[in-house]
Amino acid sequence: MSNFADIHCHPSLHPVAYKLSGKKRNNNLWDYDPPRPNQRNSKFPEFSQCDFTTLAKAGVKLIYTSLYPLEQGWFNAKYIKEGLFTDWAAKLIARVPVKFINQVQRNDLNYYKSLQEEYNFFKADHDKLYNVDGEQWKFKLIKNGNDIDQIMSEERTIGVIVTIEGIHSLVSGNETSINSALFDYQQTIKNVEAIKNWDFPPFFITMAHHFYNGYCGHTRSLPKTPSALLDQTIGLNDPINEKGEEIIDCLLGINKFEGNGRRILIDTKHMSVSSRLQYYAKVKSFNAEHGEDNKIPIITSHSAYSGYSTMSSSIIRPDTDNTKYASSEAFNNWSINISDEEIITIFISCGIIGINFDERILSGADILEDYDEQFKVRDIKRNDARIKEFWGEQILSNVLAIVKAVYDSDEIEKSEKAQIWNMIALGTDFDGMINPVDAFITAEDFVSVEEIFTKLLPKQKNINELRMGIDIQQIIRKIMFDNALEFAKLHFR
Repeated sequence: MSNFADIHCHPSLHPVAYKLSGKKRNNNLWDYDPPRPNQRNSKFPEFSQCDFTTLAKAGVKLIYTSLYPLEQGWFNAKYIKEGLFTDWAAKLIARVPVKFINQVQRNDLNYYKSLQEEYNFFKADHDKLYNVDGEQWKFKLIKNGNDIDQIMSEERTIGVIVTIEGIHSLVSGNETSINSALFDYQQTIKNVEAIKNWDFPPFFITMAHHFYNGYCGHTRSLPKTPSALLDQTIGLNDPINEKGEEIIDCLLGINKFEGNGRRILIDTKHMSVSSRLQYYAKVKSFNAEHGEDNKIPIITSHSAYSGYSTMSSSIIRPDTDNTKYASSEAFNNWSINISDEEIITIFISCGIIGINFDERILSGADILEDYDEQFKVRDIKRNDARIKEFWGEQILSNVLAIVKAVYDSDEIEKSEKAQIWNMIALGTDFDGMINPVDAFITAEDFVSVEEIFTKLLPKQKNINELRMGIDIQQIIRKIMFDNALEFAKLHFR
């Protein structure tokens, strides 16, 4: 079996919630809860997508796990606030116990303490053996890039790199203190310094997420129905504020924070366009003044293509206009996705792009309408071969659009353009409350992903030009494993 890697997934999000709720099931990172056939087209998956038993069965050798203290915004409905309906809706979307939801809703919730709880929950299983189909498996947390080759050489061992989703995670406060600007900024600085000294420190942090974090703006991420219930408006589309600029400098160890310990990179997924533009300007300026060894790579860990040529064109029509997505064709046209301009910026920084497996992030409205017209529920339940081809084509459409942005660019030397194939990986967002494409709903489907890529990639339009001399099978291996491995070896230090 081939090795696989995923640069953005959430194996601990659900088990830590069950553990903290005192539940005796689904409270372990290795608890196996696979989907039933009739759950393959579930809008809110009722199964585990990347628990460690699933990862072991799938042949996954490396993951970047995303620690994520659930934001209180998930559990505070716009109009009715707390109550049974809110708990029910949140339980449906988040797949966590109501007891845990009530804990998150508490006025004394501290996001940073929640982050520490999730980290310690993960750390407690480091290097412990678990039985998977009669064989002893384990995962090992990775301290830095120097550890990776050794861990990759160990049989029945999954390497795990820690990342964090949302700068709110480092706030010693909660939604109320963030929205009212009453949290202690200096304490956040101290928290950054603390995580840099963890036994297994984070590789990168996704700055923004679904709700305001006090430091930078976010993009709209919730579709029409959830957005009618939940409020993303505070901080929506805002730029990075002054404190946010300092937090980024502190994480990167640059400017006045130079020499403050290991670098924690920034993942730009979920940041507003204005925030991303500010950050890219900072990176461009830094990289122009420093050598290759100190270069800051730009990361978007679980993304897709927007169809736009520039970032500014992606927000001429605001994402809050519900007709915007309704008029989309092949790609999701919200500004949460990346444009040609942004792809080139990431390329020049030698960054990495993770391909999200959420069907709506990957697809425009025309694609989803076409899918619903072509296939019946029974086709989906048996995962008909045509379903796999449909979603394989859509994933590859996003991949090739990213490659084409570089291939067509006048800003990049022709001899360098093939490097884009080193900058694309899987960033599924499994177990991150997504609606995965029906063909590939857990990590165990990675084998099918590779098979369908092998079948379809040689048939793609202009593939002989776009592959730029690289063998098809080598391209597939890069996306499925090699790029995630090499990026970490180079930049996790």
